[in-house]
Amino acid sequence: MKFHHLIAIATVASIAQATANQHTFDVLEPILTPDLTDIVQEIVDTHQIPGLALAIVRKNGHSEFGTWGKKSEDGSRVTEDTLFNIGSCSKAFVAASLGILIDEFAQGRNTTPLPTGLSTLSWQTKLADILSGDWELSDPWASKKANLIDILSHVSGMPRHDLAYKRNHSTLNVTRNLRNLRPSHELREKFSYNNQMYMVGAHVITALSGIQFTEFVKDRILRPLKMTESTYSINEAIQSGKASETWTPFGRRIPPWMEGRDIELMAGPGGLISNVKELASWVKLFLNNGVDVDTNATIIPRGAFETMTSAHQIFFGYPTELSATIVGYGLGWMRFSVAGHDSLYHGGSAPGVSADITIPILDDVGIVALASAYAKHSALREVTVTVLRKLALPLAGCADESMPANLSAHAWTQFQSAASSSRRAREEDPTTAHEIPRLDLTGTYEDAGYGTFTLCDASSRSDECRSVLDDFRLVDESSMDNPNTLFGSWPSVWTSHARFNPTKTTGRYLVDFGSLYPTGYGRNTTPFVDWLDRTPADFVVEDGVVRGFGLSGGEREGYGSMEENFEVWFSKRSISGA
Repeated sequence: MKFHHLIAIATVASIAQATANQHTFDVLEPILTPDLTDIVQEIVDTHQIPGLALAIVRKNGHSEFGTWGKKSEDGSRVTEDTLFNIGSCSKAFVAASLGILIDEFAQGRNTTPLPTGLSTLSWQTKLADILSGDWELSDPWASKKANLIDILSHVSGMPRHDLAYKRNHSTLNVTRNLRNLRPSHELREKFSYNNQMYMVGAHVITALSGIQFTEFVKDRILRPLKMTESTYSINEAIQSGKASETWTPFGRRIPPWMEGRDIELMAGPGGLISNVKELASWVKLFLNNGVDVDTNATIIPRGAFETMTSAHQIFFGYPTELSATIVGYGLGWMRFSVAGHDSLYHGGSAPGVSADITIPILDDVGIVALASAYAKHSALREVTVTVLRKLALPLAGCADESMPANLSAHAWTQFQSAASSSRRAREEDPTTAHEIPRLDLTGTYEDAGYGTFTLCDASSRSDECRSVLDDFRLVDESSMDNPNTLFGSWPSVWTSHARFNPTKTTGRYLVDFGSLYPTGYGRNTTPFVDWLDRTPADFVVEDGVVRGFGLSGGEREGYGSMEENFEVWFSKRSISGA
């Protein structure tokens, strides 16, 4: 259950190629020239991106902006003021806010007291001491020992579990539900990206500051940097008339990702809405060690700045290029170096948006690239690399330019082959060319962390199943032809439905998770489906009775019984009734 999380390796590898030949440039030298504009237009056309915005940020405060394509169905053009959700690039705002809050407590400028029994607040403060009663993991040792750096650097031991949280959940709901979710590793054993820990981080800020996380960010970061158009509210963005509409990778318009309570829930891991003009101020902050050069005010205290930009964990354990270092993860930033060129990077992806922020910090430049469709990181990577190459100057000792592409491909292949056998099951093709023993897999399944889920087949007759099947008939009628295909409603933040596709292995299914649009969206009212992820599922049958099924991302092994080796185990509650 992993959404858009493998792009970072390829992104770092490609950026490495360009950065290795980069130099600090003349502050007066224009970068966004007509030839560069034409190259980016070709990238936009090739990758079918509805709209794209670019910022090239210089340390001295001068920035250049470029825009391409449309922001809406009516043909309105993208401008430097156009607002995009920036996805996981929002995570650095959580880390910065926690650093600011820690400094406020250290300087005695806090407005609320610390929890009883806690005398100081630091990056090493344990979650159990901050959120006593609300914070608990299923692993007692991890529950007791996990600190702020652990959860923000993705070594809590928890896999993503992105399908567990629902649209009506709050950060408090998510925090309290962690005890019901299975880990895939021990605490600090291995890097394991987790959005929910940034929801917990946002909840910590709300609990210790006395105001909502989103208000804290506005007060301590956005307003001081004059990022007044940036917001966590999609309604505010739409009312401003500057919000970009959003599209799938294949060109269908889809609704804004976050609405209602989603804003509070997803604000920390992926909720900020901004534009390239204002994100230039954010990038400048990191080119100047947390200081706003326009006002000379310190926005991020130096200690917090160093903590969040320092690599705490290994994200990628060997170099992607001959002249590169390993890739580390700080707090909301990846960090790597190529031929002495030190860079911060983070990507962002959510339904309808893609974002990349790259900061070669010793070269006094940063690049922001935003697109109005998701799964467009290869295009944003091309744009970023094109800009970096525009600054290029050969460096003695660097790898020959003919080599990095092969090295990057090798690194990517090695990364993929390191995955477990259950992860490789994702690539097994569903098939209908064989006989699968007919088992009644329909019915209601439950897991304490995920809730209940009803599976239907094409012959199911319950009211719930009729509704689900009616929607699937509109968007995916051909899938109804296989009697072994299963369907269900899966109303998470990311998805609306799931389709279980049978494979050649009895009891094994490949599950597509995504959103159904039975009446289309926007001007195009033809039905369509937007699949986001595919995950293997295995049903366990004993003596002809279906006990349940497990979902696995391939990283939880050696935990005991077969059922315990799944990241999620759904017990079958109802034998029939679907």
